[in-house]
Amino acid sequence: MFVILSEILLYICFGLLGGTLILYSLPKALRPDIALPKPLIVAAALASGGLSFAPVLYLVAVLAKDMGLWTALTGVLFTFEVGKAWWFTVAVALLLAALAHFNPLENDRFLSKLGLFLFVFLIAGYARASHAASLEPVYGFFAHFFHLLAVSAWGGTLLCAAWFAKSDRRWPAFLRWFSPFAAVCVLVALIAGIATMAIDIANPLDRSPHATLIQYENGLAVNYGQALLIKHLLIIPLLLYAAFNGLYARRLYRKNHERIRPVKWARAESAVLMSIFIVTAFMGQQAPPHDVRQLLRTDGASPLFTAAYGQAPDGRLPLTFAFTPMSALFFGLGGLFLIFLCLARIRRESAGLSLAMAAGFLASAYLGVMAGLQ
Repeated sequence: MFVILSEILLYICFGLLGGTLILYSLPKALRPDIALPKPLIVAAALASGGLSFAPVLYLVAVLAKDMGLWTALTGVLFTFEVGKAWWFTVAVALLLAALAHFNPLENDRFLSKLGLFLFVFLIAGYARASHAASLEPVYGFFAHFFHLLAVSAWGGTLLCAAWFAKSDRRWPAFLRWFSPFAAVCVLVALIAGIATMAIDIANPLDRSPHATLIQYENGLAVNYGQALLIKHLLIIPLLLYAAFNGLYARRLYRKNHERIRPVKWARAESAVLMSIFIVTAFMGQQAPPHDVRQLLRTDGASPLFTAAYGQAPDGRLPLTFAFTPMSALFFGLGGLFLIFLCLARIRRESAGLSLAMAAGFLASAYLGVMAGLQ
């Protein structure tokens, strides 16, 4: 639980740093009327170094059972790639913290761009210690790096604009560049995310697309696969929010609509994004389903899978998905929830109501997938 919580906080810190530095790198006329306390930025930078130690600590705890605590700690810190990557991450985090502490970044675009340059290296250091990079040192590193960088840039800018904007001033000017920027980041995140997923769940003996799909279906029996499915389903309402908060909001501004209250809808979008951060942090501490049968023997089936499927998957592998009347019913219900979510946004109803519709879609679509497993 400690490691999962630390990863959630780490993703938030990455988002705050990335979003702050991107916004401060721009002229004031192109960014919302935001005010981020300097101590918060410094704390986020320092915490990025400290919180990134959690995977190192987890590995040390595993190895300490066989070789002792001190031997495991020194071995991981000075000989393992994850330890070397952590030292690099800490060094960059300290530089970022010093830059933010001794300089008014909100008024210095050059230093903000320098901080953004350091932030890219901070992401690179963390990506170097990822599971994908340990399996594929080059391909896996770049896949995880671009995925995390795109999400931090897009999601971080959204978080900063949504929660630290003092007013709606300059929001139309902000949307004019942020909408295409977010679209590019989403595309990069999706492509890099698929590449990372293919590495993380692949059967070491067969990494073809067909084999990866089989791994995805069989992986639903364990915690990692369940979390991956939930993450993918959450992306759908997130993209809807992004479309409405970007393209639709710009259209309303062009028509001079009043009281569209963009900040509250940006916060609703950020709430879905935070949910994805939480699920991703949970995934990071679960064993990937490279060999599902072996994983079931050692760790057992996912409690969520057993509850939704009605029984443990013992002896039922491989799992396959096929449309059934029950799954079609749940998918249809999920579609209705998405329609209601869109209507809530178009009619500018409560943002909380739209989030409830997003939750309804998630539950319905999840049950649709589980009902189609055979």
